[in-house]
Amino acid sequence: MKTYLLSNTHFLTNLIIQLLYILSLVMLVRSKSVSFTTTLIHRDSPTSPFYDPSLTLSWRVVAAMNRSFDRARVFSSMRSGVTNIFPNPQLANYLMKISIGTPPQDIIGVADTGSDIIWTQCEPCSYCFNQTRPVYKPRVSSTYNTTTCGSTTCMSVPVRSCTTNDNTCLYVVQYGDFSYSSGELATETVTLDSNVTGISFAFTNVVFGCGHRNAGMFTEDQSGIIGLGGGPFSLITQMGSSINGKFSYCLVQMFSHVERSSKMYFGDAATVSGDGVVSTPLFSGNPGTFYYLNFEGITVGGQRIDFYTTKPTLVEGNIIIDSGTSLTLLPESFYNRVQSAVRRSMPDILPVHSDPQNNLRLCYNPLEVKDLPVMVAHFNGADLELDPINTFVQLSNDSICLAFAPVDGVVIFGNLAQMNFLVGYDLYKKTVSFKRTDCVKL
Repeated sequence: MKTYLLSNTHFLTNLIIQLLYILSLVMLVRSKSVSFTTTLIHRDSPTSPFYDPSLTLSWRVVAAMNRSFDRARVFSSMRSGVTNIFPNPQLANYLMKISIGTPPQDIIGVADTGSDIIWTQCEPCSYCFNQTRPVYKPRVSSTYNTTTCGSTTCMSVPVRSCTTNDNTCLYVVQYGDFSYSSGELATETVTLDSNVTGISFAFTNVVFGCGHRNAGMFTEDQSGIIGLGGGPFSLITQMGSSINGKFSYCLVQMFSHVERSSKMYFGDAATVSGDGVVSTPLFSGNPGTFYYLNFEGITVGGQRIDFYTTKPTLVEGNIIIDSGTSLTLLPESFYNRVQSAVRRSMPDILPVHSDPQNNLRLCYNPLEVKDLPVMVAHFNGADLELDPINTFVQLSNDSICLAFAPVDGVVIFGNLAQMNFLVGYDLYKKTVSFKRTDCVKL
């Protein structure tokens, strides 16, 4: 053996150098703060597991509108405290790639600001949906650890139980379409790749669900859920001080035939600064999953319509900002005032109609519209000037509609209104900042 090692000194030296190089590409995150960028995959992108090439662009737009209403209904149930049910995975708009374990095992999951827990399908699968990607194998990971029933972590899980043989904490998470995941609550190393530097960042002891029983409306190329909400088990919350409580995203225009990627930023890379930045306070609410802002009104073509609510106790945090809901959803009475103001700002000769599904009530023929009204969304301390891509959505060649809709329940500032803004969250300073940005160029 000794002779063999001496005769292969050059080989071993090269091997050690390669190993050190590989290790240098992975930054193990403990207390040190990090800064990096990753990619958000839109569900209708050709790289998405949800992608169906047979669907027309018009159909995709209509489907996104329908998902907005379904998502709002689940949000309203969550706000009422009646259920612990999260939004259906099929209702989300974006996905992310992450890796779990040591060595890393790649997964692709729905990235959702309306959910908290991270989970993935896990071997052994006693009852799982079909998955084309390899299922996560905890037995081959050196950093996989289950949590015990008596732990603070386990006690924080809304729906939980215990194994009788080893006192392992078990979780159950349910969704509005009756999809569910259940299994062991565990901790692992979660790794994210920077799409700018190529460096990987590994976050240790991240709590996640190792799902042994998972069923419902999941696609075979989807591995699970990546919760990005404000709850204790979300990826954002668990990154915590490692990202200095900062994340941001820049969403490209969704409904286009051109393949484009949206970006998500963490740490100092998520800072929104420079000319044109406006900031508004970020509020806590119930449930803690959601990110709440204080909405004050909308100006349409120079006419301001003040927002009011029938629940004065919700003044601080009266609207949810959500990347997973396409439309901006408003109370019926306020929506009607906004719609009237939009109609007054348009020429009287233009015929008005609703979309065929009657989801959007104010539509025009785009060939007859020369100019759309300038609109400004007013938040506490921040006036956000919106472009037409933020306020109108084209459903077909002969129909462009106001991208707001009335809702009886939770009020949501949706992702169409956030397109081509760099939207930055500072959870320590409790602010959300906006900066008009061409997201395609980032």
